[in-house]
This record gives sequence, structure tokens and C-alpha cells, in this order.
Amino acid sequence: MITSSNYTEYGIHNTAERGVWIIYLLIVLLSSLIGDSIILIASIRYNAIKLNKFLVVVMQHIAVCDILASLTYVLPTMISLIANKWVLGDALAYAHVYLDSSTFTASSILICTLTTSKLLLVTFPLKSGYWTRKNAHVTCAIIWLLALISPAVRLGLDTSGLVFSFIEYNINFKALSAYSKVDKIVLNAFNVFTYDIPALIVIVTTILTVVMLFKARNVARRIGGDWRWQGIVTVVATATVYCISVIPDRVTFMVFVSSTKEIPCESQLMRFAETLTTFNIMCNFFIYSLTILSFREFIRTKILRCAPQKMTKQLDKHEYTADSQPCIMQTSQII
Repeated sequence: MITSSNYTEYGIHNTAERGVWIIYLLIVLLSSLIGDSIILIASIRYNAIKLNKFLVVVMQHIAVCDILASLTYVLPTMISLIANKWVLGDALAYAHVYLDSSTFTASSILICTLTTSKLLLVTFPLKSGYWTRKNAHVTCAIIWLLALISPAVRLGLDTSGLVFSFIEYNINFKALSAYSKVDKIVLNAFNVFTYDIPALIVIVTTILTVVMLFKARNVARRIGGDWRWQGIVTVVATATVYCISVIPDRVTFMVFVSSTKEIPCESQLMRFAETLTTFNIMCNFFIYSLTILSFREFIRTKILRCAPQKMTKQLDKHEYTADSQPCIMQTSQII
């Protein structure tokens, strides 16, 4: 059963404000669908992301996750804002909650895997036998399995139906107060292991990776050699955007759940924090374009087609073949 929260108290009554939110979500939707599709095509068909194979596979799964998030969260929210209510029916509401929760969980753990694996690669560069495409796909498959179990458990425990929230303009589970004491413990445990711990690991591993980045740069300067910055900067930028997107939402949730007093502008703060989570969905294409030289060249030569003809032929022949190691990329190629 789908119920609604109080529109008079929580809904957006200003049409212009709702229109701005719709435009923002449309930008997120198009950026994700187009940008993440380009990432998948570039990395799978053209091998245009010249980083460690394990990292590239994880990045591909993150791109798939972002596409799913744009379809299962951004699009339904945008439709609800336009209609000013939930119009997709009960069946799609349950499917939406399940898939949205799964993709958010998968995204958190995949980015955690990305930052952790990069830190291990930098810390133990000689122990590279594990970091293969096959092992990456196995790792990501386990992550997806865990992500699919988490919302299934909550739907199994749910006995009071879902609620359409006018704060988020989306379908969500009812408040934890509607569950028994045992169910609350189970659900809180899932939240901690699938949201909070991965976010904490991302922060810690990113900080340690940045420290390693500066150490590598200083060593390279002393010996007059090249330092491999490309993959590290990509991972750090991805993790930074993730933290900006997710941490305000988790902090806001914890504060409002634990608070016994009324907080001023509660619905506006919750709406802002919830909307900020979509920022992570659309950014990876722009991050890779700025930080990965081979991907930027792919965009320039295959998408924009603005490179000189000679350079285009050279890149077609060498840069995007799976086994080639062109000299122009060797100095910046990552472990």
C-alpha cells in the first residue's frame, strides 16, 4: 500500500522552485545516460581508459550503476515533480524502491572498492597478480549480490507499506518507528554495513592515497623520473565527488533521526541533502575527461572529431588496441 506524506506541510508550493529542481534532474539524467554510455563504449570497445585493468572494470560497473540510478531514482523523481504526486502505480513503486536501494548500495561499495584497490596498488606495486579483469568482475559480482540482498531484506520486513514523501518527491520506506525492535536492529545493521562503513573507508583510503601521491611526487622529483599521477588523481576526484554527494545525506539523516527537538527548515535541509546525492551520478564522465589522457583523446578524436587527420589515424592504429603501449602514453600510464 502506498500512502503520502503531508503535502501542505512538506510539498513544494512554488512552481518556479519545482521547475528549477526538474531542470537540474533533467541535466543529471542526460549527463548520466550519455556520459556513462560513452564511458562503457570507450573502455569496452576501444580500450580508451589506460589504467590498471582491475580499476577499469570497477569503473565500468560504477558507470552501469549510475545509469541504473538515473533511471530508477532521477527519472521517477522528475516525473513526480512534474505531476506533483506519484503517478507510476504501486507495482512500479515497489520495483523503484528495490532497484533504487540496490543501486545506491552498489555505488557506495563499488567506490569503496575503487579507492581501496588503488591504495593497495600504490602501496604494493609488485603484488599485481590479483589485479586482473576476471577477479575484478568476480569482486563486483559479489558487491552486486550484497546490494540486491539489502533492500530485499527490508521489503521482507515491511508490513506497513511504502510512503510517497513530498520532501524527496519519491517513494521510500516508512520511518523506522513503524518497525519492531528486532527489525530496527537488522535494518540499522544493514545501513551501517552498506552505507556508513563504505563511506568511512572511502574517506580514509582517499586520504592515504593523497599522502602516497605527494610522496611519489617528491621521490620522482629527487631522482629526476616520471611519477604516475593519472590513476591516483582519477580515484581521488571520484571519491571526493562521492563524499560531497553522500556525506550530507547521511549526516542529515542521523541528526534528524536522533534529535528529539524540532529542527528549523527540516524539510528543506533534507530535500537539499537528498538532491545532492544525484550529483555523484552525473560527474564521472567529466572526471575521466579531465584526469585520464587516453579517455580525453578518445573524446576528442572519436566523439568531437576535431583532431588533425594524421593524429586521428595514429590513435586509431595504436592507442585504442588492447595490447598496444604507445610511447606517448607510457609516462602517464598507471599500475
